[in-house]
Amino acid sequence: MIERKSDRRHGIRPAGTANASHRWLRFSAVPVALAVLVVCVCTDRGDEGPRYPGITWSRYASPEEAGWSSEGLQAAKAIYDEMGSDAFLVVFDGAVVVAWGDNERRYMCHSVRKSFLSALVGIYVEEGRIDLEKTLEELKIDDVPLLTSEEKEARVVHLLMSRSGVYHPAAYETPSMKERRPLRGSHRPNEFWYYNNWDFNALCTVFEQETGERIFEAFERRIADPLQMQDFRLMDTYYHLEKQHSIHPAYPFRMSARDMARFGLLYLRQGAWIDRSIIPGEWVRVSRQAYSKVPDRAGSGYGYLWWVNVDEADRKSGMYAALGYGGHMIAVLPKENLVLVHRSNTYLNETVRTSDILRLIDAVLDAKVAPPRTEPQIVPLENLPPSAEAEPDLAVNLKDFSGSFRFDREELLDSTIPYIIGDMIGQSVRIEVDGGRLVMTDNLGQKFFLVPSSPTECLVEEMEVPALFEIDDEARRCAIFLDGNPAWRIRGVRIDTSGVKAEDR
Repeated sequence: MIERKSDRRHGIRPAGTANASHRWLRFSAVPVALAVLVVCVCTDRGDEGPRYPGITWSRYASPEEAGWSSEGLQAAKAIYDEMGSDAFLVVFDGAVVVAWGDNERRYMCHSVRKSFLSALVGIYVEEGRIDLEKTLEELKIDDVPLLTSEEKEARVVHLLMSRSGVYHPAAYETPSMKERRPLRGSHRPNEFWYYNNWDFNALCTVFEQETGERIFEAFERRIADPLQMQDFRLMDTYYHLEKQHSIHPAYPFRMSARDMARFGLLYLRQGAWIDRSIIPGEWVRVSRQAYSKVPDRAGSGYGYLWWVNVDEADRKSGMYAALGYGGHMIAVLPKENLVLVHRSNTYLNETVRTSDILRLIDAVLDAKVAPPRTEPQIVPLENLPPSAEAEPDLAVNLKDFSGSFRFDREELLDSTIPYIIGDMIGQSVRIEVDGGRLVMTDNLGQKFFLVPSSPTECLVEEMEVPALFEIDDEARRCAIFLDGNPAWRIRGVRIDTSGVKAEDR
């Protein structure tokens, strides 16, 4: 059986002012040599140059090698345990200081996806394939219901800053986002900041329209592959379309903490990776500037799809972060040469407040008591076994699990769940054998591997949830139960394959 943590809570969101110059984007590119030079100035190892992970991560043999106190980090670990987090990584100067929890599991990233898109936009802006000053009207971007002529005056850069003034319903909105959304027409483009999923989703449409590439394949080719991400798979991405709200889909990613740390390190190194420039260094600089103040988050601002700490009294001032619902964070602290990644299993509604993660980061900073050793001892980072274990049952016939199931009953065991199960998992699933493995695909497009542990039970990988099957008199699997206890449970009945209509997908 699978062990799970108890549930928790969450936190973030909305408004401000802005203006930025983008002339550099029309004239210049940042040479690789300059980007690497900037990085070398920040390293602690003189002529050796900056440290990067290879195919796998390395870690300091002890915290003291990097200047941390083991006792101090134990105090931070107590906070981590109290929060009920699922994974936490601290990377100093390109090597791991702390690796707690399941850093290999591909958790849902939620709104961290937006910072991934920001990176891609910067790459293609430099190549002249995206123009930040073009309006929605010029790009022929619209929606259903239609946008007004005033809304179409919004520019691509306004979508990046979440200042479009387009308050159209959008896919992948939480209930609180829907409640906070201003009335349509209440603000002109660039007048007001609101954390707006319409902006973020429409920006993906702009990206794909202007580049002719799908966001996920572009991310794999331009970022994941050069960074040698260990766990990235296209099957862990999908387009989340809610056609009843908008024609622009969201673009969720599942990703491991150790791969997210590579992305954070890329930004810490001004977009450079070893001997090449992946993201223009100037794009990194302008992305982490605050163009808006966030009124209900003291000391916070918003850049190009990155949250920015603008509180000069806070020792974390200058930190910028990619944040996702429930406690997903990539935090970059340039002054400290640090990248921190925090994860939680939001499939089971295991959520952590942003304020608690910041308290954990403070505890980690408190534990830094000395400079790193001149030649620190570096060793390989061990990969821990997954926290949820399921041994494949070799006696079962995988094809026996194949079929389509439509969910007809859900049970919410936790009243704080922000999404109905139909939005998080879909209304139906199709199970089939692909390449010798069982794959479950829901009508939203999400894919999961199923690992059989008996003729009537599988583990849904990444979600860490058992799938239980009911067998009828004909020995056919006639129903499926996904048991997300203590958060939720849902039941689906078998339908003919034709019952999953194309328009449902």
